[in-house]
Amino acid sequence: MLNTTVRQGAVLAATAGVLGVLAAQGAATAATPKDNALGYTCRYGAVSVSDAAGSVVPTARKPDVALHAKLRLHNTENAALTKASYVFAIGNLMKNRGPAPHVRWRVGKGSWHSMALHWNSKTNGSLPLWNSQSLTVGTIPSRGTVTTEISVTFPKRSIKAVNYDFLDVHSGACGRTRLDWYTGNGFSYWPWHGTEGKPA
Repeated sequence: MLNTTVRQGAVLAATAGVLGVLAAQGAATAATPKDNALGYTCRYGAVSVSDAAGSVVPTARKPDVALHAKLRLHNTENAALTKASYVFAIGNLMKNRGPAPHVRWRVGKGSWHSMALHWNSKTNGSLPLWNSQSLTVGTIPSRGTVTTEISVTFPKRSIKAVNYDFLDVHSGACGRTRLDWYTGNGFSYWPWHGTEGKPA
């Protein structure tokens, strides 16, 4: 158990530089001037994402176990954000990507939906990750919060690894302006047997 914790910690430390660069890239996205008709400042940071579980990393010790994360999308502006959406991305940052995880999502207490994932070798310009289609959140009230829940299940022969996840938040009202690029806690597939970075 101790060795597993050390290995996972090492992986996290090794990727910290990459994730730091991504955060800096997102923060450097040019802000869009406030649209008087919209009453909303379309800028990076206009939406803030957080995990209700704090820093806990959901871990599966065997295949076909559903792991969950509940994420809060908070509108930091004084006007309602319409047509909010996000793209979910997940991957282990290793050369052997393995099979795509089964991912479902929902908004609030609504119905669950399956995500259709596609492989993107250059997510956000550099990361090879599984990406979802654009997922509709709806309207986030002024200074309000909308919750989305994500369920990730790793099938047999998935790669034994910590899988990093990201939310790329946009709005139809803000065009192509990125409102947040959130680095999640991750979803770990870590069976007791097998070798890190290999199918297990």
